[in-house]
Amino acid sequence: MVMAQAPAGSSGACLSQLGRELLSQLAAARGFPCPVGEWSPRGCGEPRHPALLPPWRACLSHRGLRVIAGIATVPVGIDIEQARSRHRDRLSGLVACLPEADIRREILASAAPLNMFYRAWTLHEALFKLDSLCGKTPSHVLDTHLSRLLPGGGTHAWRWQHGDWTISICCQYRSLRIRSLPKLSVRTSDGLLNSPPTGQ
Repeated sequence: MVMAQAPAGSSGACLSQLGRELLSQLAAARGFPCPVGEWSPRGCGEPRHPALLPPWRACLSHRGLRVIAGIATVPVGIDIEQARSRHRDRLSGLVACLPEADIRREILASAAPLNMFYRAWTLHEALFKLDSLCGKTPSHVLDTHLSRLLPGGGTHAWRWQHGDWTISICCQYRSLRIRSLPKLSVRTSDGLLNSPPTGQ
């Protein structure tokens, strides 16, 4: 997994192009020559490449000028978000849209509610992408539920937050080994731990 900063003024198309360049670099490191121009086009679901052979899958997300990309042998949902002042100004309305009452209460009771909101939102996005990779795309990102995450559910989640940035990763496999992001926070039965994810 790798993250990169795009040049100032980059368009959505430029960010998608950068994401595919990163995916090609990751694939090459695993022995798959994947020319950048042969990735599936932007807006067509998960990035796919004819030279990236099963069981390898790609995941990609971008926000602002940052792009995060990864490849894995299992489906992985990933999302990156940057805090925006307009969200702070209408936070109560955004929180009210979230589907689970306990999550809404936890966010509103937090000392840093905007950060908590982004943790929840990126997890919803990552779950949506994970479901899409597994062939069961929800009709809306908020049709996902965080109760599916451990300890009550069977989906594993890793979260990383620093400054204005939040990244969430969701996978059905606890043994997912995450490389290149050493300071992810791990959601476990003990809550959030500020330590690297474990697993083989």
